[in-house]
Amino acid sequence: MMTAVKPGIVTSFLFCIFLSLFIEGATANGSIKAVKADRSLEFIDLTPYLELFRTKDKNLDVHTLVDNPLIRFSPVTEKYINLAYSNDRIWLKFNVRNESNKTIDLFVESGFSRLDFVSLHFKNDNDKWQTLSSGDRFPFEQRPLDTQQLLFPITVPAHSLQTYYIDIQSSSSLHIPLYLTSAQTLIEISEQRYWADGLFYGICLMAILVGISATLIFKQRLFLYYFLQVASVTLAIMSLDGSGFSLWPNALEFQEISVVVFQCLAGIFITLFARSYLHLKKAFPKADLVNRLFIGYAIFALISSPWLPYVIASFSIIVVESIMVVWILAQAITRAFQKYKPAYIFIAAWTLFVSAILFVTVANLGISHNYSSSTYGLKIAFAAQCIILLMGMAYRLHLYNKQQERIRQAALVARTEIKAKNELLAKVSHEIRTPLNGIMGVVDLLSETGLNKSQLDHIATIQYSGNALLQILNDILDHSKIRSGKLHIEHMEYSPREVATKVIEIFTPLANQKHLEFIDFFDERVPDKAWGDPSRLRQVLINLISNAIKFTHSGTVQLRVRFNTDINHTQRQTLQFEIEDTGPGIAGEIENKLFESFTQGAPSVSREHGGSGLGLSISRQLIELMGGEIGFKSLKTGSLFWFSLPVQKQS
Repeated sequence: MMTAVKPGIVTSFLFCIFLSLFIEGATANGSIKAVKADRSLEFIDLTPYLELFRTKDKNLDVHTLVDNPLIRFSPVTEKYINLAYSNDRIWLKFNVRNESNKTIDLFVESGFSRLDFVSLHFKNDNDKWQTLSSGDRFPFEQRPLDTQQLLFPITVPAHSLQTYYIDIQSSSSLHIPLYLTSAQTLIEISEQRYWADGLFYGICLMAILVGISATLIFKQRLFLYYFLQVASVTLAIMSLDGSGFSLWPNALEFQEISVVVFQCLAGIFITLFARSYLHLKKAFPKADLVNRLFIGYAIFALISSPWLPYVIASFSIIVVESIMVVWILAQAITRAFQKYKPAYIFIAAWTLFVSAILFVTVANLGISHNYSSSTYGLKIAFAAQCIILLMGMAYRLHLYNKQQERIRQAALVARTEIKAKNELLAKVSHEIRTPLNGIMGVVDLLSETGLNKSQLDHIATIQYSGNALLQILNDILDHSKIRSGKLHIEHMEYSPREVATKVIEIFTPLANQKHLEFIDFFDERVPDKAWGDPSRLRQVLINLISNAIKFTHSGTVQLRVRFNTDINHTQRQTLQFEIEDTGPGIAGEIENKLFESFTQGAPSVSREHGGSGLGLSISRQLIELMGGEIGFKSLKTGSLFWFSLPVQKQS
């Protein structure tokens, strides 16, 4: 059974509540903090005058906020408001007192232009709520003032205390530096900003132009990477300070992720530049794997950023990129300990830049509060880095030119030595060949006199050895002429079938003597006439067939001559010569250098068969001088050498 409440008790209770509210209101009115309005008001930081209220309610409006007695604002006690990444809706309020007898026009500015939605609420002269909206998701023409900064004009009535409410929602980091200033001060501050930003972006533009010019002139990747990293970092900074929005004013969705996109690109090109400048791939092959992994990660983050929530996309690249720039600095310091001089300049430039990036990172994460100072520090550090790295690349270019000069000098000395050696070889070969021809002539005459069998055997040995020596001398002389560019190729009509047949006649007796089957095949389409140098063709055929017979102890030696027409160029007709044998084949370890000078099939070849090891090298060079190609194939039994020559006269 309920007991009736006495009216006196209820009256006393209500009186106590009214009294406490009256006392609270009186205390509050007596301690209200307000900015004193002035027509020449300096650039005032509003943080000490702000009160803050955080809520999850996205639909809360200013009317409900003001009328609800349960909502309590808390004074801001921090020096800077930095709430990092948060889905909360942030409400702030501040008061402005105008003690003069005239209205005063002032401006409220948010120093962080990346906030998505910022609205300023206040009561106008008709005691109606008025709202000004701006933010990163508003095109310039829809903002209260058409500027990259978030600016709100307000008019403070004479002899009044005006209360202003600001509500903020943003997917970016919640840095909320708010300022109040007069028109005159704003003009002065804006002029200073324009000069500072103009100087910064002027340095960036200069660095970009130098990078492009150096890339086009020197054709080096280093300068290309420098240009790309300067351009990408510059665009990332433009996205951070809001100036980039003017480049894509209507691309609101891109504006949301532009910082992430350009940070990914900056991370990629910064790493590529560091790898090229410090030669990290060669200096630290294993550690460079981390660099390549980061490049891959940044590419993946770049591609996935449009589909990820901004907080995740931003956080994933900011943290990893901060670790990466420190890692690159560590590699640069290690290179400096290795006495790599360009690393000293790199460290000087990179230390400033790394420090600024780390400050911006901790500001984004809410660890450090002063984001605005971090952004200005990043600009100063990056401008200094651009200038210092330009000096570093100039020094790198100086070292490169010195190295190229040393290479040119070494090449000149080598060419001089080769020329002197070739001239000496040619002269010695000529001087030896003259008396040798005389000796061979006398031996030939002696063989026609009445000699017994034993004497004829000795004469045959002398003839064989003399011809072998004469062939070596001829090879050396041809090699010298080719190396010195003094070997001339004739251009005349000749019969390919006739040249090949005469070579076959020369070697048929030798093949019969070794009991080898010498097979020749001529394609019926082989023309009667071709254009080229028949004597050099004969020389190549003699070299290749001589080798085939020399190294084949049993079986067959084949010469095949075919006529070919290029499928892609019907006017290009060639003769293909193939020499196949059943000899021991080519050793695998010398296949790649078979056509080099002084190379033979095996170390024992020179002892067993003689020769200079120049035959194949001379053949290759002669075929190339005649506009053809030469090659070989290792077969299961033996080997096949082939070369092709054009049929028509070459232009």
